[in-house]
Amino acid sequence: MKDLSLYIHIPFCKTICLYCNFVTFAHKNKKIPQYADAVIKELEFHAQKYGARVIESVYFGGGTPSLIDPHYIELIFGTLRNRFRINPNAEVTIECNPESLDEKRIEKYRLAGITRISLGIQSFNKETLARVARPHDDKTAYKALDALAATGFENFGADFIMGLPYQTYGSFKREIEEILSYHPAHLSAYFLSYDTKRIDIFIKDSPDEDAQLQMYEFLTTRLKKEGYVHYEVSNFAKPGFESVHNLRYWRQKEYVGVGVSAHSYADGKVWENGCDFEAYLENPLAEGEKISIDGDLERMDLIMLNLRTFRGIDVKEYEKRFSDFDDLVEKAGPYLDSGQLAMTGGRLHATDKGFLILDRITKDLI
Repeated sequence: MKDLSLYIHIPFCKTICLYCNFVTFAHKNKKIPQYADAVIKELEFHAQKYGARVIESVYFGGGTPSLIDPHYIELIFGTLRNRFRINPNAEVTIECNPESLDEKRIEKYRLAGITRISLGIQSFNKETLARVARPHDDKTAYKALDALAATGFENFGADFIMGLPYQTYGSFKREIEEILSYHPAHLSAYFLSYDTKRIDIFIKDSPDEDAQLQMYEFLTTRLKKEGYVHYEVSNFAKPGFESVHNLRYWRQKEYVGVGVSAHSYADGKVWENGCDFEAYLENPLAEGEKISIDGDLERMDLIMLNLRTFRGIDVKEYEKRFSDFDDLVEKAGPYLDSGQLAMTGGRLHATDKGFLILDRITKDLI
């Protein structure tokens, strides 16, 4: 029987960041108890089919899961313990924002069963944070990091964004040195993406593409020097602290998503819960249309997801499932010649140079 991961979407936010493309809601905090009940109902529903599978990872994402009282996290995780088979060593992650993380909350999370915290810092520049409507400033970020240090919570990651307003190559370098002084187990840095309708907000005072690539090149070099493993295009970790949940997603392991807008992939099918908050509260068991992932769709998914990781595509696995690896190698030829792709130990994978243009490479291979 296959193992499984669970994703639980907590859509509540203090404010909506201007670059955010996720399904999130501000000013709905009064409905948190009702939402928690709906999530528990959906978990109990899925337990009827998947309760016998071993759960290897649980991820509370958002939104801002740390915005809701830890009591609700305890309630939800209690249902997980009662209705699912959770590996005693399972990774249990919660996404947090600096303005809603302190020592008391960290200790409550630890008691509830949380083993990993992902902290959304994005920047230490207070003008940048205000420009994109982040609900915290630089001092708040430092306080959250100090709280993690004071509680001895070792397995935490910090998220940053490259390409934000007022950001320069020099300021980004200083931010990375700042976060390294806190010794995070994990660090993520993503290129800014946003709805084109908001281009006027971001295009002014933001670094150009060349500057962003320079930031990325510095990041990969500096973090490797510090002993971090560059295990995915945007993610770095100390050895043994890679995100289990995210790795399982990139390796096409099955997962069930719970909550408004959550995605799932299980039994060869993908589906998505609806994005209407009120409709979800009324009927949390209304699954979306299930689409079979097979043939070309399955092959495209494997290429897109596996190439994001340092392990890349396993030749034997690819041949077993699709039997046309020679065709893939032919398409990859120019990138192999240029050193942007490489074959190592029976795996086709991107190099650091290749990660810089991974979208282009992936498009050509599929």
